[in-house]
Amino acid sequence: MFANCIQDFRYSLRQFRKSPGFAFTAIAVLALGLGANVAVFTLIDGILLRSLPYAHPDRLVAINAPSANGFTMLLNYSNLKQLSDAMGSRTQTGVMLDQSRASVVGPGGRLQVEQETVSSDLMTVLGAQPQIGRSFRPEENEPGREHVLLIGDDVWRRLFNQDPQVVGKSLLVKGRSYTIIGVMPKEFSFPFGGEKQVWSPATIGPQARSAMAGPKQVWGTLFARLPEGVTAASLEADLNRVQAQIAKEVPDSEIPLKLEVTNYQQSLNHQARKPLLLLYMVVFGIWALACLNVTSLMLVRAIGRSREMAVRSALGASRSRLLQQSIVESLLLSIAGSVLGLLTGQLVLKVLWHQIERNLPLTNEVHLEWRVVVSLIMLTCITALLTGIVPALRAARRSVQEDLHGVNSTASASHTRMREGLVIAQLALTLVFLVGAGLFLRTISALRQVPLGFGQQNVLTGGVIVNPTMDAADSDEESAHGLNLVQSAYLPLLDRLRAIPGVRVAALSSVLPMRSEFAVSLAMTLDHKKTAYAQNPTADGRLATAGLVDALGIPMMRGRFFAEEDSSTAPVVVVINEAFANKYFAGQNPVGHTVSMGKGRFADARIVGVIANMKQTDVTKPTKPEMYFCLAQIEPGTPLYGIAKAFMQVAIRASVPADALRAQFDKALHDVAPDATTTDVETIHEAVEDSFGSQTLTSRLLEGFALLALVIASVGLYGLLSFTVAQRTREIAVRFALGAQQASILQMVLRRAQVLMVAGLACGTTLAWFAVKLTQGYIYGVQSHDAATFASVIGVLAAACFVAAWMPARHAAAIEPVVALRSE
Repeated sequence: MFANCIQDFRYSLRQFRKSPGFAFTAIAVLALGLGANVAVFTLIDGILLRSLPYAHPDRLVAINAPSANGFTMLLNYSNLKQLSDAMGSRTQTGVMLDQSRASVVGPGGRLQVEQETVSSDLMTVLGAQPQIGRSFRPEENEPGREHVLLIGDDVWRRLFNQDPQVVGKSLLVKGRSYTIIGVMPKEFSFPFGGEKQVWSPATIGPQARSAMAGPKQVWGTLFARLPEGVTAASLEADLNRVQAQIAKEVPDSEIPLKLEVTNYQQSLNHQARKPLLLLYMVVFGIWALACLNVTSLMLVRAIGRSREMAVRSALGASRSRLLQQSIVESLLLSIAGSVLGLLTGQLVLKVLWHQIERNLPLTNEVHLEWRVVVSLIMLTCITALLTGIVPALRAARRSVQEDLHGVNSTASASHTRMREGLVIAQLALTLVFLVGAGLFLRTISALRQVPLGFGQQNVLTGGVIVNPTMDAADSDEESAHGLNLVQSAYLPLLDRLRAIPGVRVAALSSVLPMRSEFAVSLAMTLDHKKTAYAQNPTADGRLATAGLVDALGIPMMRGRFFAEEDSSTAPVVVVINEAFANKYFAGQNPVGHTVSMGKGRFADARIVGVIANMKQTDVTKPTKPEMYFCLAQIEPGTPLYGIAKAFMQVAIRASVPADALRAQFDKALHDVAPDATTTDVETIHEAVEDSFGSQTLTSRLLEGFALLALVIASVGLYGLLSFTVAQRTREIAVRFALGAQQASILQMVLRRAQVLMVAGLACGTTLAWFAVKLTQGYIYGVQSHDAATFASVIGVLAAACFVAAWMPARHAAAIEPVVALRSE
């Protein structure tokens, strides 16, 4: 058996060398079909299937509070502690309180990292132990004892050159000295998917442990490991009952009433699940289309080799032996196609990596793994069987006597019907893919037509994280030491940026449109009208400097925006958007009304202007009420200073191409604050395109797959008609000899193509009519059964069919009857 297989392999290779065109076409088609599957399954494996590197990750849950605007609200530590106590000793719990970018300095130089501040028991909940050193101790969450650090494996390698004696050494983080107590394993990261991470104990003093309201609160996310027999749903129900009781006992607190308990891995990848599964259904269809095409080619090849097989059968070869030969040939083609498809799939990921990285989570876990290779091997074997066994069985039914005596006889009617059926199926699947691509193209076009409320030309944006350079644990200490990041870093940065040649306007804002939103929902009173806390007006709070409306081209609807005279000593002023004005000041002029937040100067903030609504993160959703405070008026100890300390964004409108200012932006920032960090420096146009999210990624992939399907189907139709013309050469020659004109021969071939095309379009339209239901929830500005899209797609596919049919038809019309009959 093995010797026969080796013999069949060698024979197949010789046959492919004799027919390089057939071999190249079949391998290329299979490579494209298998490559599409490799690309999408690599994404699915890295994002959906790979288990998190924690002990029993299926038992790890995150506990948060959902908000009305779709974001997740943090809970204060006192609330988290009460919930943790309510879960009992059987349930391990831990808290992550802060996550920020930080500049660290060690023996190996300076590095930008993610710093996570956590409770001392979080590593125990994750089941993670350092590969060197120890984890945190409970007392290290106390004030004054928190300056110890766990570092990630990559930080250890880069800054300490894998020094095994690293424990006890110091590392500067945001200008503060920390003592390293351990190094986490190479595969560990938390939050999962982060790179270059360090972990430090959060400062949790007596006031933070008990504060349910006010400025002493600290906020975080609770993680728990479910004990055996407890489900996430049952724990969620129990915690919501506990939370309702806590709310009754502390009526003036701001705690949310509804909690969600979600599997941690699902909380990371749930938004990617539907688009990835949709894409996999598409690439599975592409693979099926490739199999149909290659099966059709193998059928044609089997008919062309019918005399050879008849001779082998007459010499004693059994049907099983001939079947084995056919499967070996298809296996060789499939193996070659899978190797090339593996490379093609990785190339597709590389070309689309920017969109993938921006729109899908956990992308640093996306790489070639054994599951992808195993699935490719299985798909290769299935492909070999599907493309090899059908032609072999069809050939085995042919009469040996007829094949021995009829070398150039026309193919049997059953073979012809099967090949035509395969072509119709290819055309039908192609139409489905083209309709899907058309709907997503219409969606992207509709998204680009939505009024955004700001300009996009020559505007550069970027995030800025300024690290304090003194050892201050909170805003009170910063105030005591006279440190004010607004005055010491942000306003000097604006002065530097405005001095750069080519910069027309530069401004800062805590939130810029179409970038990752730093959402803060604020409750307030208007015109000092007291209401119950739950009924207070709410709005998304932002910080901004003078010049923001000019930098982004935002229309002023009433009043003015911030000016240079709005300083820290001037009365507090506020600018609202149209959504705020329409909701809370319907039919009134909001300018001159007051907004009260807390006590002191911010208890009497005056509205001075109304700006037009801007789309922030999703162009398909209505704009929410927004309220802007002047950054220059924010000081340590005042409301919203924590936002300024955490993160700000820069908008620069230039008279030169905005891309040209990237390097100068970085230089200006580091001149002002050497430890500062920039994030996501890009033009506002790039941010808008990226904001379309999975629609852009899905659209581009579907466009490519639809084009691929169109090529495969066109090749299939061309191959069928070319073979038909070759088989009917003698008949066509006789027709010419009897007086037929070239036009009639041309019409005969095109008429057959038209029949196949109409059948394929009819089947495809019916199939697409039902398949487009899968796109609901992904498309915007177009109906799933959009008549214009269907008509356009049918026209494109019909044109491609005509081009594919024209060449064989022209060849048939050019046959010389004397030459053709002499060869017969």
